[in-house]
Amino acid sequence: MAKDIVDIAIGELGYRETKTNLTKYGQWMCMNGCAWCHMFVSWCAAQAGEASAVPYTANCSDGINWFSGRGLYRLKGQYNPKRGDIIYFGGTHVGIVERADSGMVYTIEGNSSDQVARRSYPLGYESITGYGVPQYSSLNRVGGYSGSAGNTGSLGDVSGSGSSGGQTGNTKKVKKTSAEELAYLRKILEKKKKSPAKKISLTPKKTNVLPKVNVKVIVTNGKKRFTVPVKDGMKLTWERKGAPGKLTFEAATEKKFKIVEGNSVLVMVDKVKMFYGFVFTRQKSKDGIMSYTVYDQLRYLKNKDTLIYKKKRADQLIQIIAERFHLNCGKLANTEYVISGIEDDSELFDMIQNALDKTLLTKNKMYVLYDKVGKLRLVNVANMKVTDCLVDGETGEDYTYKTTIDDGVYNQIKLVYENEDKGSYDLYIAKSSKSINSWGLLQYLEKIDSPDVGELKSQAYLKLYNRKVKNLTINGVIGNKKVRAGSMVPVILKLGDVKVANYMLVDKVTHTFNNHQHIMDLHLSGGGFSAE
Repeated sequence: MAKDIVDIAIGELGYRETKTNLTKYGQWMCMNGCAWCHMFVSWCAAQAGEASAVPYTANCSDGINWFSGRGLYRLKGQYNPKRGDIIYFGGTHVGIVERADSGMVYTIEGNSSDQVARRSYPLGYESITGYGVPQYSSLNRVGGYSGSAGNTGSLGDVSGSGSSGGQTGNTKKVKKTSAEELAYLRKILEKKKKSPAKKISLTPKKTNVLPKVNVKVIVTNGKKRFTVPVKDGMKLTWERKGAPGKLTFEAATEKKFKIVEGNSVLVMVDKVKMFYGFVFTRQKSKDGIMSYTVYDQLRYLKNKDTLIYKKKRADQLIQIIAERFHLNCGKLANTEYVISGIEDDSELFDMIQNALDKTLLTKNKMYVLYDKVGKLRLVNVANMKVTDCLVDGETGEDYTYKTTIDDGVYNQIKLVYENEDKGSYDLYIAKSSKSINSWGLLQYLEKIDSPDVGELKSQAYLKLYNRKVKNLTINGVIGNKKVRAGSMVPVILKLGDVKVANYMLVDKVTHTFNNHQHIMDLHLSGGGFSAE
């Protein structure tokens, strides 16, 4: 028997993502690491036994299209929301309506300040665009919409089929598994032929002696341009997504130069331009030392805006945003995959990352957006190998290698399908006796709404989650000006139970300049390792 989706959502209040966008809802949808507000809504519907009434998607724009194609989308101001409705804030956010009264709508939302939380808004709140009105089989929707669902039209979502003519009552709608989902699950289970290990072609200096570097920090204030004698300890940090390049340095207060907010800062290392940004923060201490925080132009992607776009690639979306916010663009790779979206009151960073995430899922190509000395660049990480930077026991001062089975690891997958024709539950179980004997039973449970995916999905989930989560950070690596977040660097390390000898992805790098020396701290992923 179906349950109340709102009651399911209430039971999730307080749940928080473990790391950036890592949740059980993302695991459930095989899209962990992506924005999860709609995954939460779809998950709640599935747990309530109402999966066919709500779109199975991680994308808010697809959710709106799903309801619209069935004649079940109501615009703000033309409809009074009811308990169980799906509230949309354009193509950027979504929640579940708990109730509406006295001119207010009360919601439960996933990915709201990184958790499941209650929120409330005036019915006329500017960011609300409309409501999906699900045709639940049993939810008490006092005063709710009771019209016909209409024809389904063409479907552009991953949820499969709907019913024409607004079928109601207690007849269970079995969701047909989409071709995209089946293809994705089969791809996970493909047995790849082991190719012979490729030798890493390197030309590093095999030494543990740090070479001396010459660093210049040049500030432009109006018509004045001067070199700042910075103190030791200047740091430059790049992250792969969602953050601008950040430079921090200290300098003694001197009358001959003045640095204020908005001044441009250029960093040159051995006469090579490495960073260009703008002063955002300055702070003075009692001893007269000024500390400065400088960001590259990606900082302006923290602005919020509303944007509706049709049939644009991710690189074209970046170009549109750059023109609107007067950002300088360099070469942007053609990402090939065409996307349409409605982004309402959303950070520009999120708009771009949503498009890049969709491209990754569809094309299996990862792109990184960064600022290269004042110009935006979008590059496929496959083209960002740094071959003259070997990370090993000599070139790296220290490392932290962590393994865990405490989060996101399962050695038994149990999928449950409610078979109403038989009046029973069908179970699809995949397990690893070997790891159960080693780790104990770590079970993942999910209710599914299509029997044809049960066996395939259980096996795919077991392959994905029946392995330790491994993290690797390496500190004090000999510095290299070419290494930034998104770079692929060769790593050769013996970590006890595993030997690394391949290129790894830099998720975060901090360059430190101290006493004419340059070192790096690296957060790495790939080759079985996950980002922190």
